[in-house]
Amino acid sequence: MNRLDRLTSILIQLQSKRLITAREIAERFEVTIRTIYRDIQSLRLAGVPIGEEEGKGYFLVEGYRLPPVMFTMEEARALVTTSKILNYHTEDSLKQNYESALFKIKAVLSLNDKDKLEFLNSRIGFQKPWAPPSLYLDSIQHSITESEKLKIKYQSKKEEQTTERIIQPYAVYFSGAVWTTIAFCELRQEIREFRLDRIKELQLQQTHFKPDKTFSIEHYLEERSKRLF
Repeated sequence: MNRLDRLTSILIQLQSKRLITAREIAERFEVTIRTIYRDIQSLRLAGVPIGEEEGKGYFLVEGYRLPPVMFTMEEARALVTTSKILNYHTEDSLKQNYESALFKIKAVLSLNDKDKLEFLNSRIGFQKPWAPPSLYLDSIQHSITESEKLKIKYQSKKEEQTTERIIQPYAVYFSGAVWTTIAFCELRQEIREFRLDRIKELQLQQTHFKPDKTFSIEHYLEERSKRLF
């Protein structure tokens, strides 16, 4: 992340909470606290009204907003609840992307509403079921939208060794424990399912495939259920 992007992100993060420490900001962007001090000073010199409570953290003067999106408290509560669910989700890329979006959403709320959401956030919990971790949902979603082939190393359920495959992802679905992608496998020359937690390596191929416009995830899952039950 370059410095301009970091300054913009710091401004959004400052707007997402009543008070935030330099240490919190530094940990999020993986830079030193001294770097954050310099960034805060740069924002102040640019006219951003950043205040400081001794020993507690930085804040933005009430009334300063990044336009133009506004949310109702009902919408904000729904989003905070969703963030809690995703916090117990095993797909890391989904959690990271949603957390980044939530910072932007909180940024446009009043201080009073931020306090209410922080309190609500502390009162929502989910019992986390065991599920194997996965990392590649965002890359597979990119592949679906851009029709870009993927090279994966995949470990099957019955075999310990991995096989290398080129796949053309059609869709993804969540079964309650793991994410699975439905894809055309060039090795097997047919549509196969690949659980994301069994994908050991993944690379975008920068070569494209022609998507099947007739494919329907709803129809596929309906037929799949008929075969299983």
